[in-house]
Amino acid sequence: MKVITLMENGKVSDNLKSAHGLSLYIETKGKKILFDLGPNNKYISNASKLGVDLGDIDILVISHGHYDHGSGLKKFLKINKKAKVYLSKEAFSKHYKILKGLYIPIGIKKPKDLERIYFIDLDQSITPEIKLYSNVEYVKQVIGDASLLRNVNGLYELDRFDHEIYLVINEDEKSVLFSGCSHKGIKNIIEEIEKRQKAKFTHIIGGFHLSHYEPEDSDQTTYLESLGKDLIKNSSSKFFSCHCTGDMAFDELKKQMDTSLDRIKTGSILDI
Repeated sequence: MKVITLMENGKVSDNLKSAHGLSLYIETKGKKILFDLGPNNKYISNASKLGVDLGDIDILVISHGHYDHGSGLKKFLKINKKAKVYLSKEAFSKHYKILKGLYIPIGIKKPKDLERIYFIDLDQSITPEIKLYSNVEYVKQVIGDASLLRNVNGLYELDRFDHEIYLVINEDEKSVLFSGCSHKGIKNIIEEIEKRQKAKFTHIIGGFHLSHYEPEDSDQTTYLESLGKDLIKNSSSKFFSCHCTGDMAFDELKKQMDTSLDRIKTGSILDI
């Protein structure tokens, strides 16, 4: 399995474009998969420079309904004429961020043509090796973002991220979890899906949504120390962090996780 980062906050080369968002190209033995599309269309030029033919993608998975993971959908559907697109049935709901008293839309637009769009409500196998998981129980996080909201019947309320789904690929005795932002807590997500699939992950790739970490908050630092230890306890998994994990939180986790944790950026290539 090969994983190429087409879009992430950082980059490994000045020849590539980076932005706050995520897009991963995944090549398995049987399918070519795109996991998220980033916040704009810059993933397209990055794909070309990295040798990825977007027209050849078989499956697109959008992890949740925020612009930094799905804004490129309209353009992708023009470039690619065959891929099936999977996302939560709640992905096109109204999502907002409150900033200085303003409610800023951060959702993604629903395409007019839904012919290739498949809405995920329950866990679903795409192939015997590729599965999507949904409905992980929401757990409020010690390090979170209270500014993320949803609008339900005209009322703003805290987003519980019902629109978040997760991709799992099992191939060659490897079990790989892909999580876009892990709003429900990366530890919680791992434990819940491992329980459902009755197998441990060998690799975890994605954002851990810890970028709001405040080092001066001792409770948050203690939490990160505990999280790092818990993630590698009784586990031989390899973790690849990116996007919304945040540099300071990554550094704290790295102290506990050492070689079990690495960072990926735009242009990173993993052979799993």
